[in-house]
Amino acid sequence: MRPGLWCRLTCPPCYEAWTSYGGPLPLKYRRNGKWGESPLTAYGFAVLVTTAALLVQLLIYPYVRATPFILFFGAVMLSGWKGGWGPGLLSTGLSALIADYIFLPPRNSLSVSPPDILAVALFVGISTLITRLNVRERAARAEAEAQRERVLALFMNAPAIIAIHRGPEHVIEFSNLFHARLLGHRELLGRSVRQAQPELEGQGIYELLDRVYQTGEPYTGKEVPAQVGDPANPRTGYFDFVFQPQLGPNGKPDGVMLFGFEVTEQVLARRNLENAERRLTAITHNATLGLVMMDARQHCVFMNPAAEKITGFTLDELQGKPLHDFIHHTRPDGTHYPMSECPIDRALPTRAQEQGEDVFIRKDGSFYPVAFTASPIVEDGKATGTVIELRDTTWDKRQQAEREQLLAKLQEAVRLRDEFLSVASHELNTPLTPLKLRLQSLARLLATEPNTPLTTRITKEVELMRQQVKRLADLVSDLLDVSRIRTGRMKLRLEEVDLSEVTHDVAARFHPEATRAGCTLYLHTPEPVIGLWDRLRLEQVLTNLLSNAIKYGAGKSIHIRVEEDGNQARLEVRDEGIGIKPEAMGRIFNRFERAVSERHYGGLGLGLYVTRQIIDALSGTVRAESTPGQGATFTVELPRQPRKQDETLAG
Repeated sequence: MRPGLWCRLTCPPCYEAWTSYGGPLPLKYRRNGKWGESPLTAYGFAVLVTTAALLVQLLIYPYVRATPFILFFGAVMLSGWKGGWGPGLLSTGLSALIADYIFLPPRNSLSVSPPDILAVALFVGISTLITRLNVRERAARAEAEAQRERVLALFMNAPAIIAIHRGPEHVIEFSNLFHARLLGHRELLGRSVRQAQPELEGQGIYELLDRVYQTGEPYTGKEVPAQVGDPANPRTGYFDFVFQPQLGPNGKPDGVMLFGFEVTEQVLARRNLENAERRLTAITHNATLGLVMMDARQHCVFMNPAAEKITGFTLDELQGKPLHDFIHHTRPDGTHYPMSECPIDRALPTRAQEQGEDVFIRKDGSFYPVAFTASPIVEDGKATGTVIELRDTTWDKRQQAEREQLLAKLQEAVRLRDEFLSVASHELNTPLTPLKLRLQSLARLLATEPNTPLTTRITKEVELMRQQVKRLADLVSDLLDVSRIRTGRMKLRLEEVDLSEVTHDVAARFHPEATRAGCTLYLHTPEPVIGLWDRLRLEQVLTNLLSNAIKYGAGKSIHIRVEEDGNQARLEVRDEGIGIKPEAMGRIFNRFERAVSERHYGGLGLGLYVTRQIIDALSGTVRAESTPGQGATFTVELPRQPRKQDETLAG
């Protein structure tokens, strides 16, 4: 039996051999067109049926003497049908010899009378014809079987789902390899679809099969989801398929053929693409930036809502038209703007991104400033279009103009403030000078009569007034310095200066004040340190640093050190006072900045600012290091030869 559908149902080993080979079985499974035969078997069969015909002929010969060849025709027919030309001719020859020897006179002799020669010849001729017809019929059957096998092989190995269901229960009669793999090689044949694929329950597949079987009308499904794979862990796939009714002998459906393809990857890829397109559409339609796309001809093919709002044109109005002719054809002065000079249209032929600012024309004819970016679209080495980003900068220009006006007003206010500080400082300094002189004269006058009660009492008052006048003079001096720094009028007068000597002089002047504050000054100046500096400004730096040290380190020691390090001079002032908090370290050198409360410590917060400006002008650096509660150290490093001569201080 050939391995058709019946073989699949009744002879699994034969079918497995057939499917493992992937097509018609090789010759080791076929012999002379018959399954499981060999040439020796075919010839033996011919001898066997010829012998059987002889025996039967011997039994009936006494009753049928006129036809000694009739049963041998049957033997020849069976031999030719079973084995082809060889066995058929063998049976023909054996039959002729047996008939001549046994049945034709003279009997038991191979001699033939002339009348019987014609009978033997006629038998041989008819037997040969019968064998020829059997061979042709055999070849036709073999070809038909081969065709069936090729069709079956095509169905079995087709990269598509092919299955045949029979009867109203849709019993699976045929399932190709693709279908079997898709369903996890579960048991299918001889089982109904409901038994073999219970995971399809509730998906409408059973109902579709019932409808096709009952109505005889085919059904085509597109991207239908279905559960497939391992029954214990099925997955959802998408399929294009056809349920085709199979008509029985009575012309009514007796089965349904399934033919389909899995399109899961295509469906998921399309959905991902659709999701990406939706996201892109959402982004472009909600973007505040105008987006325009041109094709290779510089014609508009896309505009988002922001671009329509900016230009005043809609996509329908510009689609398929030269964009330049509508939004950029004229300059603000009314002259024509050639496309060849347009940087946006230049991006495509040069394949280079263009950025800049320009003036475009709205639909109503008004001009508006824009910032643009034109990026070429290059696909497979060819420039196919341009993407343009537009931003209306009208508001930006207005804001910039307002900022410039505000900045101008602010600069003017600062100028007026600095001018006021300069004038006020000078005006305040004018009465302070004679007041200081009068207090000095009064102190000398009191010194001539030191022992009277009135002199003692007035001397204390005069000393207090002198301290307050000095403090006021220092504040005015700081304000005046700030004014000079801001206006660039503070000049440095460079000369050779001994930093150690300057330090001694300033420390000597601060000795009485340090004594009153309970501070002890320790100087470490082992040798002269000479550099090209401004002596008065160095004294001012030392004055500010010592004033701070005495103010915030009252009652503690103050160490002043001057060192020489090659071409550098280093000045260090260290106190043991309250120190500086870490959060204040970054701002103590700014104007009007203070690291402590003004309730407990006076001053305007200008001393360190002026100090830093002077040190910067001398090409040096100043830094502070401190641990709260353990004092602070200010270190000044100065090159002995400033990089710039006659430096002007400017803040």
